[in-house]
Amino acid sequence: MSRADTLRSEIARLESTEASLRKTVAAEEKAAGAARAAAAKKRAAAASSKSATTIRSATRAAEAEDKKVAAAEKKLADAKGKLARNTRAQATKKSSLAAAEKAERKSADRAADKRRSTEKSHARDMARIGGGGPGSSGGSAGRTVRYVTIKPPEPERLRVLYLTSNPEAVETETIAVDGTVTREGTWLRTEAEVRGVQQMLRGSKYRDLVEVTLRPAAGPQDLLNAINDVRPHVIHFSGHGWSHGLVMDNGSVDDPDGIELDFELLAKLLAATTTPPTLLVLNACETLGGADLLLPAVPVVIAMSDTIADVAASIFAGQFYAAIASAQSVGAALDQAKVAMEIAQLEDAELPEAITRDDIDIDELVLVRPPT
Repeated sequence: MSRADTLRSEIARLESTEASLRKTVAAEEKAAGAARAAAAKKRAAAASSKSATTIRSATRAAEAEDKKVAAAEKKLADAKGKLARNTRAQATKKSSLAAAEKAERKSADRAADKRRSTEKSHARDMARIGGGGPGSSGGSAGRTVRYVTIKPPEPERLRVLYLTSNPEAVETETIAVDGTVTREGTWLRTEAEVRGVQQMLRGSKYRDLVEVTLRPAAGPQDLLNAINDVRPHVIHFSGHGWSHGLVMDNGSVDDPDGIELDFELLAKLLAATTTPPTLLVLNACETLGGADLLLPAVPVVIAMSDTIADVAASIFAGQFYAAIASAQSVGAALDQAKVAMEIAQLEDAELPEAITRDDIDIDELVLVRPPT
């Protein structure tokens, strides 16, 4: 099943759930209204009666109806919350479906172009075989044969462009018992993450076949320039993110600020090259939600499904690139990174996820090819 088909199935499931939730909302609103009316009726009966027994009985009945109201309102609030989440999920899935359908169309166009190119090449080869010039059948007498040893080409090094961005501290506010407000800023430990990756790479089997280029405090223009300079196979971003894009750096020393780069513009940026990257790693919070929009530009995207802590992000990155530099597949490297997070007893181990084009199998995709 293609990713577009999977998304259509998920959207249909969400729409069915939405219909069920709307029925639940209507039913609980009706139940709450009926119980509220019954409670009011019982209290009116208690107020108009002179019998102590009748008053007690009517009051208890009214209190029982109040409990029914509270229970119905609780179920109603829960159903409305689920309905809101369902609506957001449908919007995200529909956006992803549009991107997946666009990627499928492009993939089909590329396959058709490749097929036509192959057919033309075959026709030219057949024309050359069927031709032949004068003297082409001459003998081999008097020829000298020399054997030349051709050195096999060196394997290409995997070029990793590592971008970090940390323009703003995440502020937390604490209110003491006496009313004192304390604000603290926490900065991402992106430099420590890079240091950990470099240490893990030094211990990898084919470390000489991986070349990491660091661009700290990176902004959109830095990414564009680095794509031209480095021609990366892998682009890694470490910093802040959200479901619609990344937060990059303005590069200023005296007035630092974040630059929001949404996924649609990022996709255009990544596609504006004759040598597009194979893999994009978004080591940033909540980036999985809109990552489907990037598939037309990059065949494989690894992103985070929720907020990820500094320690988890660092362990993930270090083990992932250690596995890549040991000639493991992208799928195996992702699995190793998750296992390393579990060994560290982190709750974030399930956050990294991969999305791919339909023609890509990350368990077969090996980025580092050792010399034969």
